[in-house]
Amino acid sequence: MPKMIFINYCPDDQLSGCMILSYKAELAYRRIQDLIYTNDNLLFDDPISWDLATRGFSEDQDQVKDELIKKRKISIEDGQIKNKRCSEEIQAAKDRHSKSIKAAKARWDNANASSKHTPEHMLEGCQPLTTNYKPLTTNNKPNIYTQDFDIFWRKYVLDENDRRSTKYDSYQQWKKLKAEDRESLGDKFLTYRNQKGEFYKALERFISKKIFLEIKPEKQLSDQEMKDWKFKSDVDMRIKGMKPMSWSVGYIRELDEYIENNPKPNP
Repeated sequence: MPKMIFINYCPDDQLSGCMILSYKAELAYRRIQDLIYTNDNLLFDDPISWDLATRGFSEDQDQVKDELIKKRKISIEDGQIKNKRCSEEIQAAKDRHSKSIKAAKARWDNANASSKHTPEHMLEGCQPLTTNYKPLTTNNKPNIYTQDFDIFWRKYVLDENDRRSTKYDSYQQWKKLKAEDRESLGDKFLTYRNQKGEFYKALERFISKKIFLEIKPEKQLSDQEMKDWKFKSDVDMRIKGMKPMSWSVGYIRELDEYIENNPKPNP
């Protein structure tokens, strides 16, 4: 099955269902639910799963597991961690997906059936229409946006799922900017959104109100800088006895070799 995309989620049910849990068990329980969904209800009852569920307090792993089982939040079936509600939601999502495929196929079949040519014998005696006839036209509008703006819009607005900004209005303001202001506008807008959260103004107002002049863009890490940062973070987790998110044998060996060759000085 493809990656699970949509499930029904009820915050009230989640909150009320976690009231009887200790805070560590609640965090582990929420992680387990996400792991069940992302693994298509095939979450194995093994050390890897429990290390992920109890990351940060793995020393209490056995107590947390016993609590979740005793309070009937999870069950162990055929070597897998199960939750009744998760199983029901996954099946419901699969059913919806199947119905969508069938409906799309039906629409496709109907469209193909209606597009077949009319038999010739049905055309005999028919006269072409000559009164009030207009050739068919399409509603395709010409692209009024420049290539630079289209690239900007896809990168900084569409990719960030910003549904507040309007492309047409933003373009009208964007055209008024100087070239040097356009170059830094995208990074400044992302920095501004991160700072304001849900209270940010749309891109067209961000430009028209000259808010961008007050924003200093955050430094964006390169791919190599991100890789180095993640590696150092995993080294620290390994030193503390915690399991990194990447647990392949080769990667763990690489971390251990780095720790061995770069020992920390004694305090």
